Amino acid sequence: MTLELRVLSGTRAGTGERFEKSVVTVGRDTMSDLRFDPQTELDVSTRHAELRNASGVWTIHDQGSTNGTFVNGERVGDSHRLSDGDVVSFGANGPRVEVRGIDGAASAGAAPATALRPSMPMSSGDPGKPRMDTSMRVAVAVEEQTRSLRRNFMIAGSALIAAGVIGFLFWQRQTSAREAELVATFRKLESTMAALQQRVATRQPGDSLYAAALKDTIEARNRDLTQARKMIASGNATPESVRELSLKLDRTAVMQQSISAVSRVSELNDGAVAMLASDFDGKFIAGTAFGITPSGMLVTNKHTVRTEAGVPAQRMMVIYANTKKWLRAKIVRVSETDDLALIQVEDPGTYPVVAGVSRAGAAAKVGAPVSSIGYPGATDTPMEGSGMNITARTTISPGTVSKRLDDVIQIDSYAGHGSSGSPLFDSAGNVVGVIWGGAKESNGRIVYAVPAQRLSAFIAPEGAGIVR
Repeated sequence: MTLELRVLSGTRAGTGERFEKSVVTVGRDTMSDLRFDPQTELDVSTRHAELRNASGVWTIHDQGSTNGTFVNGERVGDSHRLSDGDVVSFGANGPRVEVRGIDGAASAGAAPATALRPSMPMSSGDPGKPRMDTSMRVAVAVEEQTRSLRRNFMIAGSALIAAGVIGFLFWQRQTSAREAELVATFRKLESTMAALQQRVATRQPGDSLYAAALKDTIEARNRDLTQARKMIASGNATPESVRELSLKLDRTAVMQQSISAVSRVSELNDGAVAMLASDFDGKFIAGTAFGITPSGMLVTNKHTVRTEAGVPAQRMMVIYANTKKWLRAKIVRVSETDDLALIQVEDPGTYPVVAGVSRAGAAAKVGAPVSSIGYPGATDTPMEGSGMNITARTTISPGTVSKRLDDVIQIDSYAGHGSSGSPLFDSAGNVVGVIWGGAKESNGRIVYAVPAQRLSAFIAPEGAGIVR
């Protein structure tokens, strides 16, 4: 039995496919029978659903898709029986497909009826019939030819009118589908923008610089929404305009996810990150450190607490994020192989620690999103107060892992004076590295960090409680 699937909305709207098989797979996977664009149709899962024919009965089976499968607007469970003309949506706002051919409803049109030709005048040899003269035979022949021409013109005219009606209905259907898709995309973008703006409006202190960097992008998306409203009002939606708005929606959704991930990292770890000031004969070196034990042990870079010749700082002070009190600290030990050091707060008390330290940094693969929390610029960046009389506020910097070696992680992010010792976090909020420097020619945009496996080995057993 032939199954016909007609795509009503999405980037493939107006297309259709026929299948002569008992199982038809649907998704963004390259092996899917009905395949949707993996870059733009993000409501569709990689392996979204299967249409199966058993003894002439067609059913649709959801394959554990992220956004669900809907038949005539109702979400299906594991499976649902299909009827001819059902409309299936892959995701509540995903592409819609009309199902045809299930109940044997063929889409072929009926063959045109054959008209009978008028009989020719009888010849003089026909018995019992009067003989026509030449002028009468000519008149009859002319009438027959004229009638034939009129009939042909009528058939051709009817065909043109039918084609025009079909073309108009198809255009109207396509236009309606595009407008419906534009409205759906507009509403999704509007919802995403509202959530994004709410997140920025209620940002944590560590989100401030990142949120400021998003201002231009948010304004651009608002302009896109205004343009979309005009297209919806005027009915001038085109496939290109729908596709372009969908792509911008995808980028905005990724931005929202990125902000959510950055905010989660900040909420879990911000309080455990401290600013470090080391005194080398009156010359102060600024850096960052992060807590790994409640008793006040922190990790930082070796070069922030000791000179290249091995001379330790004469005095060290730390101030935890969102506090005003500077605390004395001392060196516990330094690594002989990596730019790592352990320091201990000398003032007794209970201090915040990071959420966790990844044992091997498995999530920090090349291309993975990461973020650092620290004090680039130290007290030169905006703080509440001035000089040493401040409330410490961190800066969170999102980035991407661009290279990973056994002894170094390279990140496309930002770091500057005061960033040394900053913890590098994966999207779950676990430390996957410790920033120690960067390429000078990159103006702080290419950053290097000690990888997680070297950090976790260095802090054992002190960090046994947080190494995962």
